[in-house]
Amino acid sequence: MGWDHTLEEAKIVERISEDLVVIHQKHKTIWPAAPRESLFWSHLRRVDERKSEGAHDCYVVCNKDVKRLDVPFGSSSAIRVGLTVSMICETFLENPHNLPLSQLPRSAFTCKVIYVSSIHPGGWVPTAALRHVYKLEYPKFLRTFTAFVHDKVNNRPQVAI
Repeated sequence: MGWDHTLEEAKIVERISEDLVVIHQKHKTIWPAAPRESLFWSHLRRVDERKSEGAHDCYVVCNKDVKRLDVPFGSSSAIRVGLTVSMICETFLENPHNLPLSQLPRSAFTCKVIYVSSIHPGGWVPTAALRHVYKLEYPKFLRTFTAFVHDKVNNRPQVAI
């Protein structure tokens, strides 16, 4: 996950279906706290019936922590993070001449993203470390994620999904 610099390792534990996976992540340790890991299912679904007026498409991503005995902790001192994350992404097009999508410039596409998360770090974490995460790391993650997506799609043709 090139957009999240807080991760040391991430792997798919199980692919339950095309749109549902279980992921195990090991996070970089913030001294003096114990190492943290997350184990969660992640579900992606297109939900055009819920899109805003004028949106081309709408996707929702939901992540929720899960307990599984078949995924051991990375170390004896590791703590599993509790999490609930939801993200809604809508694509909007500026296409006054009804051109085919493949003929539109990248600048005709914009995205609206709503991101909500509740993270329980588990165990003790210094207040300064928590403040660092929510004041600096989340905004940095969003900037990095935006840049990652922009770089990935910048020179690729537009495709309607």
